[in-house]
Amino acid sequence: MRVPLHIVEARRERLRTLIRHDGFLPIADICARLSISEATARRDLAAIEAEGHITRTYGGALADYNISFASIGERAKRARSAKALIARAAIKRAPLHGTIFLDAGTTVLALARLLARRPGQQLTVVTNSLAIASVIGGAPGITLHLLGGVFLHRQASLFNKHAPDALADWKFDAAFLGGEAMNPKGVFNSHPELVQLQRAVLDHAAKNVFCIDATKLARDTPHHVIAWDKVGCLVTNTTPAQLAEAGIELDKSRIVPA
Repeated sequence: MRVPLHIVEARRERLRTLIRHDGFLPIADICARLSISEATARRDLAAIEAEGHITRTYGGALADYNISFASIGERAKRARSAKALIARAAIKRAPLHGTIFLDAGTTVLALARLLARRPGQQLTVVTNSLAIASVIGGAPGITLHLLGGVFLHRQASLFNKHAPDALADWKFDAAFLGGEAMNPKGVFNSHPELVQLQRAVLDHAAKNVFCIDATKLARDTPHHVIAWDKVGCLVTNTTPAQLAEAGIELDKSRIVPA
């Protein structure tokens, strides 16, 4: 019997909501949560993908981060001077020897460009960013490890729903991370899959360094990464007075001016 169109649309809208909320949803979970067959789930996913709301992956679906979030090229043009200044300040926090993580943000990409030219280092660098990999791959004194996953072409990055497992054997001397918002509650990002990866990295990092420019001040994005009392240091072109005015309580010793 043919299912009425309004029931199909209601089911697909619920599926969109589930994927956006969870970030990644395997086929088996979709079937269980919507009480549908695998064949129906695949038809619904194909329909939603055609609308541009998700990226289908092997065995599941990824939320619309790759489509709805500004591309790496678009983001790189924003606050370019500030990001360059932040990178110059952040490189002083990068060890000459050891293992570091670089996330896929454009401010961290600016840092990667400086690391690629820094002499006298013996670093292992782990990243999920193909843009960063192209910059530092083959650079003297750097051994590169790339986290695998689904390729998000507009972000030039890889996403792996098993990020915590993939990072299980890593210990980072420092992790350099970005964010989409700074407010009194801490650092936030725009999508749950980014936050999942960043939190997994933080669990394995002896020191964390957040590289965030002033345009992110007092913004509101939905997914919380870390509270201020857990931030190792913030490298920013935002002044301590501006942070305080925005209600952000962070000891000045942990603010690195750019």
